[in-house]
Amino acid sequence: MTSQIRLDGLLFSNDVQVLGVMNQVLGKFAIETETCSELTTALDAVTHRRLDAIIVDWGETHDPARIVRSARKSSPNGSSTIVALVDVGSETHALLVGANFMIHKPADMEHAGRCMRAAYGTILQNRRRAARVPVDIPVKAKVVDAEVVEARISDISLGGLALQCQRPLRVGCEVLTHFDLPNGSRSIRITGKVVNANSSGRAGIRFSFCPEEDLESLEAWLADELAKLEKAEMPSEYGQYLSD
Repeated sequence: MTSQIRLDGLLFSNDVQVLGVMNQVLGKFAIETETCSELTTALDAVTHRRLDAIIVDWGETHDPARIVRSARKSSPNGSSTIVALVDVGSETHALLVGANFMIHKPADMEHAGRCMRAAYGTILQNRRRAARVPVDIPVKAKVVDAEVVEARISDISLGGLALQCQRPLRVGCEVLTHFDLPNGSRSIRITGKVVNANSSGRAGIRFSFCPEEDLESLEAWLADELAKLEKAEMPSEYGQYLSD
């Protein structure tokens, strides 16, 4: 039996009925969910944390649209899957703001389960695209118009990597480096830009150029490393909906 992937979510609501249903449903889909009823806490989460699923109750007295807009503008969650819990008449507003899926209130287990099943495939697709694989690869990073910096790659995705450098890098500077994939199959050459950095030398690099053959090799390697995502099965509790 294939393993079930653990996903991260945020549920914004203070409706007791909504919380009772959605916490059960999200648990069955193995989405580890933080329940939040305060607008400031929710805004901080969608702005700074990578979330696989964001579930927003459109019946809240707080501005739910603000949470969705903030998520869409953020780097971690610009493409995350957003589910809106809506009353009749608020569907169009939720979709225009940026929600991907809707659950009509009052939601029961069956209805919410069907809606989350529809969203589940999109959640996994987004997770695969954004997934970073942890590694420990020593590299020499050439900073444009500066010296070579000794560093180690701590994780890789298809669009970027994280460096731990001997000295801090400046956000916006261009970096050139090459590294061998852990299986030794190919040396990958990349040019990238520092998009975030801290004083301890950690830097996030977004790829701006990678030769096509190197990118194909990296994509194949990442696909192997993320094979468990490809094999993730729909939770058995909702298997009845697969053929609907």
